[in-house]
This record gives sequence, C-alpha cells and structure tokens, in this order.
Amino acid sequence: MKYSIKNNSLLKQILWADTILGATTAIIGLIFTTILSELLGLSTSLIKIVCIITFIYAVVAFILANQKIISISLLRVLVYANWGWTIISTILLLFHFSNATILGIVFLILQIIVVAALAYLEGKQIVKKII
Repeated sequence: MKYSIKNNSLLKQILWADTILGATTAIIGLIFTTILSELLGLSTSLIKIVCIITFIYAVVAFILANQKIISISLLRVLVYANWGWTIISTILLLFHFSNATILGIVFLILQIIVVAALAYLEGKQIVKKII
C-alpha cells in the first residue's frame, strides 16, 4: 500500500514541536537528574532512561523535519514508537504512582498526553494514496 503526506507544512511544524519538546525535556532532565529525582520522587535511573529515550525521539523528529521530502516509512516508525512510548509511559505511571510526588505524577501524566498527541497528530498526516 502506498502512502503520502496530507500537509507537509503542518507536519513539519508538528515535527519541530516534537523535536523541541523532546530535546528540551531530555537536556533539562539529564542536567538536573539529581534535583529532579528528589522533586519528582522518581529514581535517577528512571529519569535518565526517560531522557535518553526522549532524546532519541527528538533526533528522529529533527531528521524528519529537515528532510526536503519526508520519509513516510521513517515517519511511520516515529508514530508507532510514540504510541509504544505512550503505553510504556502509562505503565510507568502505574508503577510509580505511589512513590512519585504530585509533581512526578503530573510529569508522567503530561508525558503520556504529549506523546500520544504527537503520535496522533503525526499519524493523521499519513494518508493512503488513491491510485
């Protein structure tokens, strides 16, 4: 089955948002891991893992945002990966709900919402080609 991009300009804006949000979260998280661990009530290893994974997503979004012709197969990988990370983030919320502070719970919930929204918005830009 062949696919195309519904609106390249809008997709690039979404990909730039994905890049900026992911990179910012990752960099701040990696720089302030210890402080965030205390503030969020989450382990430093969990914060580092989340930041590294988030940074990888940001890099992929950056690559896609800078392509003249967006790779639909790489975009689909990003969308599926974002949905996967949404599920994993939900599991993380459930496992860490009792240990996390209110700010930690809010962080984990926001992560679920933002990643799911990005997956949805990016995925809506992939349409089946009518041959």
